[in-house]
Amino acid sequence: MRVRKFVVSVAVLSLTAAACANSSSTTPAKSTKAPSGGSTTSAGAADFNKHVARPGVKGVTYKTIRVAVITAKTNPIGGRYHEYIDGIKAYFKVINDKGGIYGRTLEVVADRDDFVGTLNVQMTTASLADDNAFATFEATQQLGGADMLAKAGMPTFLWNIPAESASTPKSDHSNIFGSNPSICFNCPGPLNQWLAVKNGFTKIGIIGYGVSASSKLCAEGQRDAYKKYTHGKAEVVFFDESLGFAADVSADVAAMKAKGVQYVNTCMDTNEVIKLQKEMKKQGLNAIQNLPNAYDHNFVRENATLFEGNFIEPLYAPWETNPQSPATIEYLDKIKAITKDPVELTQFGWIEAMQFVDGLKGAGPEFTQQKVIDYLNTLTAWNGQGLVPPVDFTTAHINPQSHPEARAKTQCQPIMQIKGGKFVLYETPADKPFTCFDTSKGSEQTPVYKSFAPGGVG
Repeated sequence: MRVRKFVVSVAVLSLTAAACANSSSTTPAKSTKAPSGGSTTSAGAADFNKHVARPGVKGVTYKTIRVAVITAKTNPIGGRYHEYIDGIKAYFKVINDKGGIYGRTLEVVADRDDFVGTLNVQMTTASLADDNAFATFEATQQLGGADMLAKAGMPTFLWNIPAESASTPKSDHSNIFGSNPSICFNCPGPLNQWLAVKNGFTKIGIIGYGVSASSKLCAEGQRDAYKKYTHGKAEVVFFDESLGFAADVSADVAAMKAKGVQYVNTCMDTNEVIKLQKEMKKQGLNAIQNLPNAYDHNFVRENATLFEGNFIEPLYAPWETNPQSPATIEYLDKIKAITKDPVELTQFGWIEAMQFVDGLKGAGPEFTQQKVIDYLNTLTAWNGQGLVPPVDFTTAHINPQSHPEARAKTQCQPIMQIKGGKFVLYETPADKPFTCFDTSKGSEQTPVYKSFAPGGVG
């Protein structure tokens, strides 16, 4: 993601999403079948070429399967959320170039702008009424239309950072899928704390926004995690969850310098993180940041000196693996047909498009919206051909904040460090990019390094 990427109120979500990477669902799968992994289907390859008439199935014509896309195209800081659609189009092109599926091509028929989530209800209402789409894709910070999508039985695929994606007591959201389960703001795993202890950081600073409930929960969750996981080996000596958006951080930096802070965890957008890093350099505070969202290769080249030594944890397999997995190689090759400048949201669009196609394959030639939903909810370890840690969709829709029993048992994420203007895998075998922690254990544990790709590479 570039410096322009993240909007204030939910910039922290990628950080907190990783903390609850395996949460659970309120709705058991209707099928007793429980396949695992990506692209496991109930139909054979020959079935994918069968053309069965689907009269009355919304969004399906004789020649096409139609989807609508809603993104935060317009936002106050020029964030590149709209590039999500490029990843969808690129994966659809791969499928269409092979003849499509069930005798039909995949088509994006609507491209709606919900202005950083503030118009999500309006855009969702308009899309359901006017777009005649079989499925909806979303990359936005708030999912106010979640209940409407659920009521409509709309298969929904999203960059899964909105807390509204989780089921509620009044609305079952088992129609909503992402590359990670439902978000948990206040139950981070031990990754940050392991990094602190590993690097000898004993004095920690945590900063969040006071005007964002999600940012406050993130900051408080990180503070609690240091108490839970480090057993006194690292102490939070500076804590501020009162900042306004685009706030002056000079006083916070001065206070952190006075307290000897060595490691800074933030729950803020990228613009504010850059401002913080510049102020730290100005005041001579030589602390390392853990950046919530910064896995963008242009960003790191442009800010190499400023962010040298800082840590980043992407939510999918990074490009720096050696060897790269077949899925990463295909993505980096095929995305060129749509854009020469892919960003993190572009790859999430690709991953969620893959998820959608896997749902169609599993539903079979006589597919319906509900069959796609039902099939995906039988998958116990969907991993996008190794691009993401396995997701158990029989449990992924439960709200982990209100159901502690559904919280992650394992936290798996790549850990990257910025060195010389490049991302480098940290303490990780080059072919096993995911560093995995047991969330029931503390920072003293030895992580397990994994690849989820076929053949265990990249």
